[in-house]
Amino acid sequence: MIKRVSRKKLDVNKYTECLNKSVNYRIYAEYWYLDALVENNWDCYVLNDYEAIMPLPFVKKFRFKFIAQPIYCQQLGVFHQENFSKETFQLFENKLHRNLVRAYSFNEENTEIFEPKGKKKINHILDLNQDYEKIFSNYSRNRRNEIKQTIKFDYKFKKTNQLDNFHKVNSSYEYIVSNNLINYSKNKLEKLLNEKIITVYEIFDNENNLLGCQLKMTSKNRIYNFAFARNKNSKSNFGSAFIIDYIIKTFSNSELIFDFEGSMVPSIAKFMQGFGAIEKHYTNYSNLDFLTKKN
Repeated sequence: MIKRVSRKKLDVNKYTECLNKSVNYRIYAEYWYLDALVENNWDCYVLNDYEAIMPLPFVKKFRFKFIAQPIYCQQLGVFHQENFSKETFQLFENKLHRNLVRAYSFNEENTEIFEPKGKKKINHILDLNQDYEKIFSNYSRNRRNEIKQTIKFDYKFKKTNQLDNFHKVNSSYEYIVSNNLINYSKNKLEKLLNEKIITVYEIFDNENNLLGCQLKMTSKNRIYNFAFARNKNSKSNFGSAFIIDYIIKTFSNSELIFDFEGSMVPSIAKFMQGFGAIEKHYTNYSNLDFLTKKN
């Protein structure tokens, strides 16, 4: 039986155990991660005694609950152990369809195995369990040239536990400003930084000019390319390539996957592919015309 459980009534120990044992673990589904993003505004579909889980972040508007994928949370979906049947997955999917769904993203494994309804979106990942020299040889010619340029220009970076420069650079982007994401983003990122799962890198040229800021998140077997903000006043576009290459080099020959978090923007996708990343798909479901059925 699948039941809907509110955040307040969730058994976080059983929920966490289920997530940790799942074949498709994602940090995005950790209860404390969702709490940081949406507080108590999420429910969860639970199979029997937490045999499988499906977290459901929502927003409330006009007395309705809308399922909505929050910012900084790329993939959710059904988290389960091996030998999970397609029939059971479809029960979860059908439950979701009875909600008002602004946007909900099933993870890559759900998409590959069960093919849920919705629009496929692109992610990029890179297996780091190989020598750096081999990984570097699979970079595109442009990417290799960019890395060589950063060495020539003596780029540097420093780790910090402050987000001031990131927010400052981020505020220069029209999209961020026009969609009123500045304060929202600050609030969420500060919470995640306090959880000590985000690493902040600031990148500088040899004259100590700030080129940009990179946020990295690590959890279990994945390193997430969490966010990058380029200083629009800088003369170089290679800051992101420089720091990503550093992370790849540092964690090469490890049992880790570098998760670029993908993009549907062709130029950004091409940038990620330039590191030899392979394309994966996850599924985004929406039913905004779905206004009559009950939860």
